[in-house]
Amino acid sequence: MTDNDRMLGTMLVGIISDSHDHLDNIERAMQRFEREEVSRILHPGDIVAPFAARLLQEHRFCPLDIIYGNNDGERDGLAEVFPEICDGPVMIQLGDLNIAMDHYPPGDQHSSLDGAGVILFGHTHQIVNEYRDGILFLNPGESCGWVTGKATIVLLETDTLKIEVIAL
Repeated sequence: MTDNDRMLGTMLVGIISDSHDHLDNIERAMQRFEREEVSRILHPGDIVAPFAARLLQEHRFCPLDIIYGNNDGERDGLAEVFPEICDGPVMIQLGDLNIAMDHYPPGDQHSSLDGAGVILFGHTHQIVNEYRDGILFLNPGESCGWVTGKATIVLLETDTLKIEVIAL
């Protein structure tokens, strides 16, 4: 992304989900995000343990929005590392783009996600990149690689909604 793109309001966002304590992949993801000069990082849950959260925090170089997933059992320990962590869904405004982030895929009724241009979720460990009724539904897959054997993260350009899936 060029400096001109940044001046025009384009933001590059790094998305990592379902890291499940895979320290090497957390580090790889954060290094890639830093090389790509992302402006924001989003993590829709399942970090799992405070030691993994500490590694994520140590490599943090820009704002990070993070929520709990269903495997985040040590909530007190995670909250010590990330006081801002909460349950989803949350609405994140990045310029003109509203991103609704939850750990779980949205059901048929998603009124709490009204106004979102992107609905971001994790949980299934499966990559989703599809439009429904003009809204981008996005799951970056799993960064851990434990379930599918594919460790992935995503880069999202906020103005074009261009997605790049990156294998770790």
